[in-house]
Amino acid sequence: MPAPENRPVSRFRKKSTFYLLALASGIITSIYVVLDDYVNFEMITNPFVFGAFEMVVGFIVTFLVVLALHIPGKGKTRLGRKFNLGYKLDGNFQKLKLPTGKTAIYTLLAGIFATGATILYFYLMSKNGSSVIMPFSQFVLIYLLIGDAISDREKPVIVEIQSIAMIAFGVIIASVSGIGSDGSFTDFLLNVFLIVGPFSLFSAFYIYFQKKALTTKDKQGKFYDSINLRIWTMLIITIGQVVAAAPALSKGGFSEVSNSWKIALTPVIFSMLLAFLSIVFYTRALTMGKMSIVKALSSVSVVTTFPIIGIASIWLPNIFGFGGENLVLDIVLKLSGSFLILIGVIALALSETKSILLAKAKQGFAIKVEELTKIKGIEGVSFITGQYDLLINIKMRSIGKAFSLVEKSIAKLPWIDDVITFQIMKEYE
Repeated sequence: MPAPENRPVSRFRKKSTFYLLALASGIITSIYVVLDDYVNFEMITNPFVFGAFEMVVGFIVTFLVVLALHIPGKGKTRLGRKFNLGYKLDGNFQKLKLPTGKTAIYTLLAGIFATGATILYFYLMSKNGSSVIMPFSQFVLIYLLIGDAISDREKPVIVEIQSIAMIAFGVIIASVSGIGSDGSFTDFLLNVFLIVGPFSLFSAFYIYFQKKALTTKDKQGKFYDSINLRIWTMLIITIGQVVAAAPALSKGGFSEVSNSWKIALTPVIFSMLLAFLSIVFYTRALTMGKMSIVKALSSVSVVTTFPIIGIASIWLPNIFGFGGENLVLDIVLKLSGSFLILIGVIALALSETKSILLAKAKQGFAIKVEELTKIKGIEGVSFITGQYDLLINIKMRSIGKAFSLVEKSIAKLPWIDDVITFQIMKEYE
């Protein structure tokens, strides 16, 4: 039986790589959503037809990119298998393959929830544009925090409550300007409900099942890779988007596509290439940290969207140009809300803490390492020599949660005699 090929820890689990992947994902996202704005407002105005067109093109682009990632490169991996270009993006990628077992179920569920979020994304973008969608979409972070708290069976600590409050207020402030002069307050409330409710919930479940798919080993002890996960979820999204667009396509949608596809094709291809990179980076970051932390870091897209729109307004002022009677107020509200969101997610990301524990086992008791590895927050356990028997690495969202983990879980194991904790203040790579 071949040895399980785990993720290359020395290369892909560095803290700097984790931050780089999550931040790059957010910056790339802010570019392709502005491209979506351009195509939707200028070329294919029906959101369902545009969504179906972009997803069909996107699946073809993704499939061709994945085929290109099979091109062999120089050298071999740690276990001696041939190196290919896909290995550069994800160390677990070998070739295009169907998911199996639990991974297949998680991939299917991720695709279903992604389909719901994508359909709502195109609809809401056609009504509001990316400058409103990007701040409001960060509401999903609140659901992820709540999910992490329920999963860990721990009450949120003060820094998490403060972060949630800042993000929530920032979302509201940045989106108040979304009440346009040509729209009713009722329409605005409906959009708020759709974003805060179904869109954010679908997105949260999508992220959750992505993480489950990527962190579940198959029968050979191997992890699934983010590249295969992207192409198969993309297929499910494409099918769902085409089905959702069927009524609009039968009522003039095909004519709209046939009249615009030539000029829309280039920006859509570029958008889908960026989306592929963004999502692969994001899903790789999911394998390295908590969902809420990854989402918090990628939320840099909230701030980077505005300068990109500003640059785009020079080129296409009729689409992206700022205007209206309350121009100054509109800009102030968007910037103020965005910075509140940014402060909230930075506070959340920086609250994460790491600790080292030394544990001594009771004489006459068997050391059951598997009981430790099942506890959430424990990243590794090592046998050591000396006065203590085990070295335990833990990572939690706050110092309070780290000490709670020691007090309520580790120290209460019947075979543990003594535990001492060392807080990591700074790491060097």
